[in-house]
Amino acid sequence: MKLGMPTLAEYTSIADNVQLCKALGLEFIELNMNLPICTPEKLSPSEIGYYKEKYGIDFTIHLPEELDLSSYHPSIRKGHLERCRQAMEWANLSGIKTLNMHLNNGIYFTLPQTKIWINEQYEADFLELLYDSYSELYHLAKMFEVELCIENTGNFHIPHIRKALDQLSSFNNFYLTWDVGHDAKAGFDEESIFTYFSDHIKHMHLHDYNGKSDHQPLYTGIVPIDNRLEFAQRNDLSVVIEIKTSQSLTESVSELKKKDYLS
Repeated sequence: MKLGMPTLAEYTSIADNVQLCKALGLEFIELNMNLPICTPEKLSPSEIGYYKEKYGIDFTIHLPEELDLSSYHPSIRKGHLERCRQAMEWANLSGIKTLNMHLNNGIYFTLPQTKIWINEQYEADFLELLYDSYSELYHLAKMFEVELCIENTGNFHIPHIRKALDQLSSFNNFYLTWDVGHDAKAGFDEESIFTYFSDHIKHMHLHDYNGKSDHQPLYTGIVPIDNRLEFAQRNDLSVVIEIKTSQSLTESVSELKKKDYLS
């Protein structure tokens, strides 16, 4: 098991994140491509290599959250696929293996008595487009020697998303990120899905949920933190302590040190 941290929005430089990572005794930083400082255009493979060599830390990548690989608009889908390809090439040149990504639910229409998921209403088209996109992505992932890990965002129990996961599991490099805080926020409705796909879990996002908000400090909510860490240890996962402020992250790391998860 390797423990790392997210890129913090309060810092506007990678160097500040690296310094905190080193000070906390963590092993890697997840570069969040939603932040301008974490893009191939701003952060070169040589700079990443410098931080690796000087500070002895590693990196993972969080792909942009707005990616929609089943968009019904070919030009949008093509652009998002190209950004994924660029990110995989960047990761390969930087010696980064793990890329985390979301599976876009699509939009829904709110009606007076209910809401309609468009991807559910047009499920056959959604599944076909998604399968075609991931056929290309998984081929590229093999070529660039990276692992694409699909993260739950409280959505894995939605029927059309579950069907998509079942379909994508036919690929031999289908991998998942278990976000345990999102799972808790969804009433633990996703836990059985991760049990079913347990052999495919490569990455974890660890944070607590207090009944109102997720991304809370560890051991302050209802997530069984020790149980999740034991799973991560057994399966040698990379684990992002996905707490969003330096103060709360430091507090969470302190708790992990008390329990001997960190020295």
